[in-house]
Amino acid sequence: MFELNQHKTQALYFQPSYARLEERICKAAPDLDIALIDEEGQVTFKGKPISAKSLHPDYFWIHSEMFFSPFLKEYFRLMLEYHEVKWLHTVSTGLDMGSYRELLNHNIRITNNHSQAIAIAEFVMGQVLSWFQNLPDYAQSQKLRTWKYRPFREIHQSRWLIIGFGHIGQQIARRAKGFGVHITAVRRSRDDAGLADTVCTLETMESELQAADVVVLACASNDSTRDLVDKTFLSNMNTESVLINIARGDLVVEEDLKNALDTADSLAHAILDVFRQEPLTEDAWFWNHPAVTMTPHCSNGGSGMRQRSDDLFIENLYRISNGQLLLNEVSEKYFV
Repeated sequence: MFELNQHKTQALYFQPSYARLEERICKAAPDLDIALIDEEGQVTFKGKPISAKSLHPDYFWIHSEMFFSPFLKEYFRLMLEYHEVKWLHTVSTGLDMGSYRELLNHNIRITNNHSQAIAIAEFVMGQVLSWFQNLPDYAQSQKLRTWKYRPFREIHQSRWLIIGFGHIGQQIARRAKGFGVHITAVRRSRDDAGLADTVCTLETMESELQAADVVVLACASNDSTRDLVDKTFLSNMNTESVLINIARGDLVVEEDLKNALDTADSLAHAILDVFRQEPLTEDAWFWNHPAVTMTPHCSNGGSGMRQRSDDLFIENLYRISNGQLLLNEVSEKYFV
Protein backbone atom coordinates (compact mmCIF):
# COMPACT_ATOMS: atom_id res chain seq x y z
CA MET A 1 0.00 0.00 0.00
CA PHE A 2 1.47 3.40 -1.01
CA GLU A 3 1.71 5.87 1.90
CA LEU A 4 1.90 9.67 1.95
CA ASN A 5 4.58 11.66 3.72
CA GLN A 6 2.97 12.29 7.13
CA HIS A 7 5.05 15.43 7.67
CA LYS A 8 3.78 17.29 4.59
CA THR A 9 0.57 19.29 4.23
CA GLN A 10 -2.11 17.12 2.68
CA ALA A 11 -5.29 17.74 0.71
CA LEU A 12 -8.14 15.37 -0.02
CA TYR A 13 -9.83 16.47 -3.24
CA PHE A 14 -12.66 15.04 -5.30
CA GLN A 15 -11.13 13.35 -8.32
CA PRO A 16 -13.34 14.93 -11.06
CA SER A 17 -12.72 18.44 -9.69
CA TYR A 18 -8.99 17.91 -9.37
CA ALA A 19 -8.65 16.47 -12.87
CA ARG A 20 -9.96 19.69 -14.38
CA LEU A 21 -7.56 21.97 -12.48
CA GLU A 22 -4.59 19.69 -11.81
CA GLU A 23 -1.98 21.88 -13.48
CA ARG A 24 -3.14 25.07 -11.76
CA ILE A 25 -3.42 23.38 -8.35
CA CYS A 26 0.10 21.98 -8.55
CA LYS A 27 1.47 25.36 -9.60
CA ALA A 28 -0.30 27.19 -6.76
CA ALA A 29 0.81 24.70 -4.10
CA PRO A 30 3.76 22.65 -5.43
CA ASP A 31 4.63 21.18 -2.02
CA LEU A 32 1.11 19.93 -1.27
CA ASP A 33 0.51 16.18 -1.13
CA ILE A 34 -2.83 15.61 -2.83
CA ALA A 35 -4.90 12.47 -2.32
CA LEU A 36 -7.96 11.95 -4.49
CA ILE A 37 -11.28 10.38 -3.62
CA ASP A 38 -14.00 9.25 -6.01
CA GLU A 39 -17.76 8.82 -5.56
CA GLU A 40 -17.27 5.26 -4.33
CA GLY A 41 -14.95 6.47 -1.58
CA GLN A 42 -11.83 4.98 -3.16
CA VAL A 43 -8.71 6.96 -2.26
CA THR A 44 -5.61 7.21 -4.43
CA PHE A 45 -2.29 9.03 -4.24
CA LYS A 46 -0.26 9.49 -7.39
CA GLY A 47 -2.46 6.95 -9.09
CA LYS A 48 -2.06 4.22 -6.48
CA PRO A 49 -4.70 3.14 -3.96
CA ILE A 50 -4.07 4.03 -0.34
CA SER A 51 -5.94 3.58 2.92
CA ALA A 52 -8.14 6.51 3.93
CA LYS A 53 -7.00 5.87 7.49
CA SER A 54 -3.44 6.75 6.53
CA LEU A 55 -4.47 10.34 5.71
CA HIS A 56 -4.38 13.48 7.83
CA PRO A 57 -5.92 15.93 5.32
CA ASP A 58 -5.36 19.63 5.98
CA TYR A 59 -7.31 21.01 3.00
CA PHE A 60 -10.67 20.17 1.46
CA TRP A 61 -12.42 21.70 -1.56
CA ILE A 62 -16.03 21.52 -2.71
CA HIS A 63 -16.61 22.47 -6.33
CA SER A 64 -19.50 22.07 -8.76
CA GLU A 65 -18.64 18.48 -9.74
CA MET A 66 -19.13 17.42 -6.12
CA PHE A 67 -21.93 19.84 -5.36
CA PHE A 68 -24.33 17.87 -7.54
CA SER A 69 -22.95 14.52 -6.46
CA PRO A 70 -24.47 12.18 -3.85
CA PHE A 71 -20.93 11.94 -2.45
CA LEU A 72 -21.13 15.45 -0.97
CA LYS A 73 -22.68 14.25 2.28
CA GLU A 74 -19.87 11.73 2.73
CA TYR A 75 -17.28 14.45 2.09
CA PHE A 76 -18.72 16.50 4.95
CA ARG A 77 -18.60 13.41 7.17
CA LEU A 78 -14.91 12.92 6.37
CA MET A 79 -14.10 16.53 7.23
CA LEU A 80 -15.65 16.06 10.66
CA GLU A 81 -13.97 12.69 11.14
CA TYR A 82 -10.41 13.84 10.46
CA HIS A 83 -8.94 15.85 13.31
CA GLU A 84 -6.31 17.99 11.59
CA VAL A 85 -8.40 19.73 8.94
CA LYS A 86 -7.37 23.38 8.64
CA TRP A 87 -9.24 24.78 5.64
CA LEU A 88 -12.24 24.17 3.39
CA HIS A 89 -12.99 26.18 0.28
CA THR A 90 -16.52 25.79 -1.09
CA VAL A 91 -18.19 26.77 -4.34
CA SER A 92 -21.30 27.74 -2.34
CA THR A 93 -22.16 31.27 -1.33
CA GLY A 94 -24.88 30.33 1.16
CA LEU A 95 -23.69 28.01 3.93
CA ASP A 96 -27.02 26.98 5.43
CA MET A 97 -27.15 23.71 3.48
CA GLY A 98 -24.50 21.37 4.80
CA SER A 99 -22.37 21.01 7.94
CA TYR A 100 -20.55 24.31 7.56
CA ARG A 101 -21.44 25.68 10.96
CA GLU A 102 -20.33 22.47 12.64
CA LEU A 103 -17.05 22.61 10.72
CA LEU A 104 -16.49 26.17 11.88
CA ASN A 105 -17.12 25.04 15.45
CA HIS A 106 -14.32 22.51 14.93
CA ASN A 107 -11.98 25.44 14.19
CA ILE A 108 -11.83 24.66 10.48
CA ARG A 109 -11.33 27.78 8.40
CA ILE A 110 -13.94 28.16 5.66
CA THR A 111 -13.83 30.37 2.59
CA ASN A 112 -16.90 30.64 0.40
CA ASN A 113 -17.54 31.74 -3.14
CA HIS A 114 -18.93 35.03 -4.42
CA SER A 115 -18.20 34.37 -8.08
CA GLN A 116 -21.96 33.99 -8.67
CA ALA A 117 -22.56 37.66 -7.86
CA ILE A 118 -22.12 38.98 -11.40
CA ALA A 119 -24.39 36.34 -12.91
CA ILE A 120 -27.07 36.83 -10.26
CA ALA A 121 -26.96 40.61 -10.67
CA GLU A 122 -27.47 40.29 -14.42
CA PHE A 123 -30.31 37.83 -13.81
CA VAL A 124 -32.04 40.30 -11.48
CA MET A 125 -31.74 43.16 -13.95
CA GLY A 126 -33.09 40.98 -16.76
CA GLN A 127 -36.06 39.83 -14.70
CA VAL A 128 -36.96 43.34 -13.54
CA LEU A 129 -36.71 44.72 -17.07
CA SER A 130 -38.91 41.90 -18.31
CA TRP A 131 -41.52 42.59 -15.64
CA PHE A 132 -41.51 46.38 -16.04
CA GLN A 133 -41.71 46.16 -19.83
CA ASN A 134 -43.95 43.05 -19.99
CA LEU A 135 -41.70 41.35 -22.54
CA PRO A 136 -43.93 38.25 -22.81
CA ASP A 137 -46.65 40.50 -24.25
CA TYR A 138 -44.31 41.64 -27.04
CA ALA A 139 -43.50 38.00 -27.81
CA GLN A 140 -47.18 37.12 -27.92
CA SER A 141 -47.96 40.07 -30.22
CA GLN A 142 -45.20 38.96 -32.57
CA LYS A 143 -46.54 35.41 -32.58
CA LEU A 144 -50.01 36.71 -33.46
CA ARG A 145 -48.61 39.21 -36.02
CA THR A 146 -50.24 42.02 -34.06
CA TRP A 147 -48.85 45.55 -34.45
CA LYS A 148 -49.73 47.16 -31.13
CA TYR A 149 -48.06 50.18 -29.59
CA ARG A 150 -48.06 50.39 -25.81
CA PRO A 151 -46.06 52.20 -23.13
CA PHE A 152 -43.95 50.49 -20.48
CA ARG A 153 -42.75 51.24 -16.97
CA GLU A 154 -39.24 52.66 -16.65
CA ILE A 155 -36.68 51.51 -14.10
CA HIS A 156 -35.29 55.05 -14.03
CA GLN A 157 -36.04 56.74 -10.68
CA SER A 158 -37.61 53.62 -9.21
CA ARG A 159 -36.75 52.78 -5.61
CA TRP A 160 -35.01 49.49 -4.79
CA LEU A 161 -34.65 47.93 -1.37
CA ILE A 162 -31.80 45.41 -1.40
CA ILE A 163 -31.83 43.22 1.70
CA GLY A 164 -28.33 41.88 2.15
CA PHE A 165 -25.57 44.10 0.78
CA GLY A 166 -22.62 41.78 0.43
CA HIS A 167 -21.05 40.82 -2.88
CA ILE A 168 -24.34 39.95 -4.58
CA GLY A 169 -26.28 42.94 -3.27
CA GLN A 170 -23.51 45.30 -4.31
CA GLN A 171 -23.25 43.86 -7.81
CA ILE A 172 -27.00 44.33 -8.20
CA ALA A 173 -26.72 47.91 -6.94
CA ARG A 174 -23.92 48.73 -9.40
CA ARG A 175 -26.08 47.74 -12.33
CA ALA A 176 -29.26 49.34 -11.02
CA LYS A 177 -27.45 52.65 -10.39
CA GLY A 178 -26.66 52.74 -14.08
CA PHE A 179 -30.41 52.98 -14.71
CA GLY A 180 -30.82 55.88 -12.29
CA VAL A 181 -32.30 53.81 -9.46
CA HIS A 182 -32.56 54.97 -5.84
CA ILE A 183 -30.90 52.26 -3.73
CA THR A 184 -31.61 51.49 -0.09
CA ALA A 185 -29.24 48.90 1.36
CA VAL A 186 -30.33 46.78 4.31
CA ARG A 187 -27.36 45.54 6.29
CA ARG A 188 -25.92 45.47 9.79
CA SER A 189 -23.08 47.91 9.15
CA ARG A 190 -23.26 51.37 7.60
CA ASP A 191 -20.74 50.50 4.88
CA ASP A 192 -22.45 50.72 1.50
CA ALA A 193 -19.31 50.71 -0.70
CA GLY A 194 -20.51 54.06 -2.08
CA LEU A 195 -23.42 52.37 -3.87
CA ALA A 196 -26.50 53.16 -1.77
CA ASP A 197 -28.51 56.33 -1.29
CA THR A 198 -29.74 55.11 2.09
CA VAL A 199 -28.62 52.41 4.53
CA CYS A 200 -30.87 50.87 7.17
CA THR A 201 -31.17 47.69 9.22
CA LEU A 202 -33.82 44.98 9.26
CA GLU A 203 -35.24 46.62 12.37
CA THR A 204 -35.55 50.08 10.79
CA MET A 205 -36.52 49.31 7.18
CA GLU A 206 -40.34 49.52 7.43
CA SER A 207 -40.72 52.95 5.83
CA GLU A 208 -38.21 52.05 3.10
CA LEU A 209 -40.13 48.84 2.42
CA GLN A 210 -43.36 50.75 1.97
CA ALA A 211 -41.74 53.07 -0.58
CA ALA A 212 -39.87 50.39 -2.55
CA ASP A 213 -40.81 49.51 -6.12
CA VAL A 214 -38.41 46.54 -6.13
CA VAL A 215 -37.46 44.45 -3.09
CA VAL A 216 -34.52 42.09 -3.58
CA LEU A 217 -33.68 39.34 -1.11
CA ALA A 218 -29.90 38.90 -1.35
CA CYS A 219 -29.10 37.99 2.25
CA ALA A 220 -27.88 34.84 3.94
CA SER A 221 -30.33 32.45 5.53
CA ASN A 222 -29.60 32.63 9.23
CA ASP A 223 -31.27 33.03 12.61
CA SER A 224 -32.28 36.63 11.90
CA THR A 225 -33.59 36.23 8.33
CA ARG A 226 -35.50 32.94 8.18
CA ASP A 227 -39.22 33.62 7.63
CA LEU A 228 -38.40 37.31 7.17
CA VAL A 229 -40.98 37.76 4.42
CA ASP A 230 -44.12 37.00 6.37
CA LYS A 231 -47.63 38.45 6.54
CA THR A 232 -46.43 41.64 8.26
CA PHE A 233 -43.56 42.20 5.81
CA LEU A 234 -45.81 41.68 2.80
CA SER A 235 -48.53 43.97 4.17
CA ASN A 236 -45.95 46.78 4.17
CA MET A 237 -45.16 46.38 0.46
CA ASN A 238 -47.00 48.71 -1.89
CA THR A 239 -49.38 47.52 -4.59
CA GLU A 240 -47.00 48.35 -7.47
CA SER A 241 -43.99 46.55 -6.01
CA VAL A 242 -42.21 43.37 -7.01
CA LEU A 243 -40.40 40.93 -4.71
CA ILE A 244 -37.32 39.11 -6.02
CA ASN A 245 -35.78 36.18 -4.15
CA ILE A 246 -32.39 34.96 -5.38
CA ALA A 247 -31.14 34.04 -1.91
CA ARG A 248 -32.84 31.17 -0.06
CA GLY A 249 -36.37 29.79 -0.07
CA ASP A 250 -36.72 29.79 3.71
CA LEU A 251 -36.55 33.59 3.83
CA VAL A 252 -40.17 33.58 2.64
CA VAL A 253 -43.25 32.21 4.36
CA GLU A 254 -44.67 30.84 1.15
CA GLU A 255 -48.30 30.56 2.23
CA ASP A 256 -48.22 34.19 3.38
CA LEU A 257 -46.82 35.16 -0.01
CA LYS A 258 -49.60 33.32 -1.82
CA ASN A 259 -52.23 35.04 0.31
CA ALA A 260 -50.67 38.43 -0.39
CA LEU A 261 -50.51 37.83 -4.15
CA ASP A 262 -54.15 36.74 -4.13
CA THR A 263 -55.27 40.10 -2.75
CA ALA A 264 -55.26 43.56 -4.27
CA ASP A 265 -53.75 45.44 -1.33
CA SER A 266 -50.19 44.04 -1.31
CA LEU A 267 -47.36 43.49 -3.77
CA ALA A 268 -48.04 43.14 -7.49
CA HIS A 269 -45.63 40.36 -8.43
CA ALA A 270 -43.00 37.91 -7.16
CA ILE A 271 -39.92 36.76 -9.06
CA LEU A 272 -38.65 33.60 -7.39
CA ASP A 273 -35.53 31.59 -8.16
CA VAL A 274 -35.40 29.68 -4.85
CA PHE A 275 -37.94 27.73 -2.82
CA ARG A 276 -38.21 25.88 0.47
CA GLN A 277 -38.51 22.58 -1.36
CA GLU A 278 -36.43 22.03 -4.47
CA PRO A 279 -37.24 20.76 -7.01
CA LEU A 280 -40.81 21.96 -6.72
CA THR A 281 -43.50 19.31 -6.63
CA GLU A 282 -45.85 19.14 -9.60
CA ASP A 283 -48.73 20.46 -7.50
CA ALA A 284 -46.85 23.45 -6.09
CA TRP A 285 -48.92 26.61 -6.42
CA PHE A 286 -46.06 28.64 -7.91
CA TRP A 287 -46.22 26.95 -11.31
CA ASN A 288 -49.49 28.49 -12.45
CA HIS A 289 -49.91 31.59 -10.33
CA PRO A 290 -50.41 34.63 -12.60
CA ALA A 291 -48.47 36.91 -10.26
CA VAL A 292 -45.37 34.70 -10.08
CA THR A 293 -42.36 34.47 -12.36
CA MET A 294 -40.32 31.44 -11.33
CA THR A 295 -37.03 29.90 -12.39
CA PRO A 296 -35.40 26.64 -11.21
CA HIS A 297 -32.62 27.99 -8.95
CA CYS A 298 -30.52 29.02 -11.93
CA SER A 299 -29.80 32.71 -11.31
CA ASN A 300 -26.11 31.84 -10.77
CA GLY A 301 -25.79 30.08 -14.12
CA GLY A 302 -23.79 32.74 -15.92
CA SER A 303 -21.26 31.74 -18.56
CA GLY A 304 -18.33 33.22 -16.61
CA MET A 305 -19.19 31.81 -13.18
CA ARG A 306 -17.06 28.65 -13.27
CA GLN A 307 -13.94 30.49 -14.42
CA ARG A 308 -14.32 33.06 -11.62
CA SER A 309 -14.92 30.26 -9.09
CA ASP A 310 -11.81 28.39 -10.23
CA ASP A 311 -9.71 31.54 -10.06
CA LEU A 312 -10.86 32.28 -6.51
CA PHE A 313 -10.05 28.77 -5.28
CA ILE A 314 -6.59 28.81 -6.87
CA GLU A 315 -5.89 32.24 -5.41
CA ASN A 316 -6.86 31.09 -1.91
CA LEU A 317 -4.86 27.87 -2.30
CA TYR A 318 -1.81 29.96 -3.15
CA ARG A 319 -2.50 32.29 -0.23
CA ILE A 320 -2.88 29.61 2.43
CA SER A 321 0.19 27.81 1.11
CA ASN A 322 2.17 31.01 1.55
CA GLY A 323 0.72 32.21 4.86
CA GLN A 324 -1.28 35.06 3.34
CA LEU A 325 -4.73 36.45 4.17
CA LEU A 326 -7.54 34.37 2.68
CA LEU A 327 -10.32 35.89 0.59
CA ASN A 328 -13.96 35.47 1.67
CA GLU A 329 -13.20 33.84 5.00
CA VAL A 330 -16.38 33.11 6.96
CA SER A 331 -16.86 33.85 10.66
CA GLU A 332 -19.47 32.76 13.19
CA LYS A 333 -21.47 35.97 12.66
CA TYR A 334 -22.48 34.67 9.23
CA PHE A 335 -24.83 32.20 10.91
CA VAL A 336 -26.65 34.61 13.27
